[in-house]
Amino acid sequence: MTVHQPEIRKDILAGTTLAETVERLKQGGVIAYPTETVYGLGVDPDQPEAVRRLFQLKGRSPLNPVSLLIPSIDRLKDLTHQISARARVMMDRYWPGPLTLLFSATRAVPESVTGGTGRIGVRISGNPFCAALLVRWGGLLVSTSANPSLKPPAMTAAEVCRYFRQGLSLVLDGGRADGMPSTVLDVSVDPPCLIREGSINRFMIEAAIGPIEKKQ
Repeated sequence: MTVHQPEIRKDILAGTTLAETVERLKQGGVIAYPTETVYGLGVDPDQPEAVRRLFQLKGRSPLNPVSLLIPSIDRLKDLTHQISARARVMMDRYWPGPLTLLFSATRAVPESVTGGTGRIGVRISGNPFCAALLVRWGGLLVSTSANPSLKPPAMTAAEVCRYFRQGLSLVLDGGRADGMPSTVLDVSVDPPCLIREGSINRFMIEAAIGPIEKKQ
């Protein structure tokens, strides 16, 4: 699905807008939406063609994995069989919130999402729209920042539209985002490894779970 002029919706928590967003995802469309960090691009992770189209829009290598938003911790059982005690501490303390955890992925996770790495990034968003959409959608949602590769993440719906003048099925305008990407922590290794430091910094993490490593 290619749209030459991105359609923008402002009343994003309205039932009609949520229903329309779900329909666009079912059709394989790429949506742009607000999170509590930056604006994201999302597709149905179970549609490889939709994932491919998202990578093409961003100019992103298919070997570079994307993360998933989940509605609740219960959905982790579909994505990984290895949840460490430290991972549980971080989930209890910082989910919902700006924390992406990397887990070893089950074979059920599409390779188009993992990039062949065998790992999957997962987050529960604290943004009200994301929470409402995931309940209405009933599935998982790809979450990657709304920007072409090597460009700064979009903070507003207007910036999303400037970046992507075609190819988006729907843009959900939730106002200005806070502006700091999520912290990314790899909990598939021991000790966990800090991949990207965001608002949840290394000091906060180590206060919760002890010493960690940091990606060089």
